[in-house]
Amino acid sequence: MKIFLPLLLLSIQSNLCAQTAPAAAEAEAPKPKLTDQQVSNVLAQLKQLESDILNQRGTNLSSILAKLNAGVASDQAAQKLYADCEILVNSERKEETKAEARARAEQLERNMERKGKGKGGAGGTDDEGDSALGVRFGLRYLIMTLEAHEAKDEDLKKMVPKLQSYLQDLVASAPKLKGRAYNIINRTCAAGSPIVEAFQLDRYLTREMWSNSPTDIGGIYESTILALAEKDAPDSLQALWDARINAEGVFRKENMTEPEYLLWVQNELPVMRWARATYLYEKGPNAINAMADMLKVIKDHPSHADAPSWVSELRSLVNEVAPTPVSSEAAKPQ
Repeated sequence: MKIFLPLLLLSIQSNLCAQTAPAAAEAEAPKPKLTDQQVSNVLAQLKQLESDILNQRGTNLSSILAKLNAGVASDQAAQKLYADCEILVNSERKEETKAEARARAEQLERNMERKGKGKGGAGGTDDEGDSALGVRFGLRYLIMTLEAHEAKDEDLKKMVPKLQSYLQDLVASAPKLKGRAYNIINRTCAAGSPIVEAFQLDRYLTREMWSNSPTDIGGIYESTILALAEKDAPDSLQALWDARINAEGVFRKENMTEPEYLLWVQNELPVMRWARATYLYEKGPNAINAMADMLKVIKDHPSHADAPSWVSELRSLVNEVAPTPVSSEAAKPQ
């Protein structure tokens, strides 16, 4: 048995090599060559097809944008567009019976009317907010997202004034954008929403340097406004950060309950101020002023949970630029 075992292993190995040899030879087979005439012909067709695709894509997107802009025009138009898309996606494409589709449409209409009016009357200010207004904000951000997706990188900065105007209006409308109204802003332009599904826009919701959340003020600033300013206008970074913090504070004060807002001021606002200071230290025009801001955050919030790590971080930064680094032990009070 011991004598024949090596021979058996060699035989198995030879069979395996014989079986894989054709596959390896096939993988190494040379690719077919095209003649110069064939190359010219294919490239010419591709150029024409590319032009046709861009034209059709532009025409189709323009038609969609026109419908979305019409929905932004009024509460009634926004509600109708949302309801029509809801019925198309959840009824017609799923082939519901006429009775089921009618019942769904009536229920949706009642819900939209109830959410739009609220306890405070038209454009209600109750805990549910004004859902029609929420749809309009969602549509508005979806339109900007589509425009950003189609914009070249060098043209994305043209979106900044639109984003800033949008954020200004969003903050001003915060009292009406509570509860369900707040949620429906995000729902309107998110993947899987009735409007996105109806117009098949999922593939347009991916863009570098762009936030997909229409209510994430910080994300919108960080993804687009601040990111572009780093390249084009670094001297504006401090003012942009101040505008971001102010917008977030006003929006949350109007959108949250009083206890929720006080907790945000106590826990989250100091973190945002620290993020501002460290950001400006790395990318702003004056690192010394940024260090002073970091020190002020620590002094203003010594009981904050992150205060010890802030102290450690600032000490490390100071030692990096100090003529003679001071150890953390020497820096401790005696």
